[in-house]
Amino acid sequence: MTVARSVTKSIISNESDAQTGDEVLDQLVPPSAVQFWTFLIFEIPSLACTIFLLYHFITTEKLRNALHNHIVIILLVIVLCIEILDDPLYIDAYRFGGGKNSFTMTPGICLMWWFIDYGFYGAMSVFLAWGSFERHILVFHHHQLLRTRKHRFFVHYLPLIIIITYTLVFYIVVIFFPPCENTFQLQWLGCGFSPCYGAVWYLNVWDYLGNGIVCAFIEAICSVTLLVRVVSKKRRLHRPMHWRKHRKMAIQILSISFLSLTIVFPQSLMTVIQQIDESCLGDFGEALNAYLFYLYSFVVFLLPFICFSNQSELWKKLRRFYRKRRGNIGPATLDVARMQSIGLKALRNIK
Repeated sequence: MTVARSVTKSIISNESDAQTGDEVLDQLVPPSAVQFWTFLIFEIPSLACTIFLLYHFITTEKLRNALHNHIVIILLVIVLCIEILDDPLYIDAYRFGGGKNSFTMTPGICLMWWFIDYGFYGAMSVFLAWGSFERHILVFHHHQLLRTRKHRFFVHYLPLIIIITYTLVFYIVVIFFPPCENTFQLQWLGCGFSPCYGAVWYLNVWDYLGNGIVCAFIEAICSVTLLVRVVSKKRRLHRPMHWRKHRKMAIQILSISFLSLTIVFPQSLMTVIQQIDESCLGDFGEALNAYLFYLYSFVVFLLPFICFSNQSELWKKLRRFYRKRRGNIGPATLDVARMQSIGLKALRNIK
């Protein structure tokens, strides 16, 4: 995620000062009107689905305590923050042509926007890589590595704590307390897309390579090997009912990884090729990077629906709620009709 967004931002920030924000944006992504309506159409149902899922994950003890749901809960919290704090700023800017927002930007808003754009997308990339690797443990080594409470803490909970701490500390430091001075272009979309730590080579390489490309390749390798292991294990055992729960855990993370890797992995692979040979791909690579930046927002929009499709328990709750509502409508309608008839009879008696 860090890769998909940072490459395009560096392209924008390196353009000539003679070009306005609108001209640069028009060269890189679809028209602002298209972005506005697509973002708005996907944002509303996606936000509703995210809130619905988080409510049930947190309030339902069975879902909350399931180890394989913890990575999903974290991803949904990240998506919720992006949809509440990040996407509305883009929607507001696209509504007015995409060059800048409708209100006056301040350095504080710019820092918050950068923190969400870089930090939360970067954290999602790291969590997806870990989730793809951990799913091997949950599916194939649960009894060996997660047998006791102590094992569960060191193998499952401690890595999540470390990743949360690492991503928060790293992006808070590089965004809010960088070893350089941030320059805010308040008249441009995203304040110019250029936190100064991108010019510090070791921080840029660590974020761009470690939190971006390496995590994308880890996610891809772990997802492919997980799929191969699940299929081969199922054929060997010939016990579909015994493997039903394990297949469900595997499909849960594989569907999420497939959604993100359709954008991130091609972009990461293309970036590696360009680093080996700068002349390779040329302008085509830059244009494709820009469109991948635009498309990656839909990974955030669609991720809650992918998570919801894998939760059969929530599907059952919705069916029961729908049937209960239908059952209540019938008697209520009859009661209203009965009261109306009684009222008419009373009026006739009075007359």
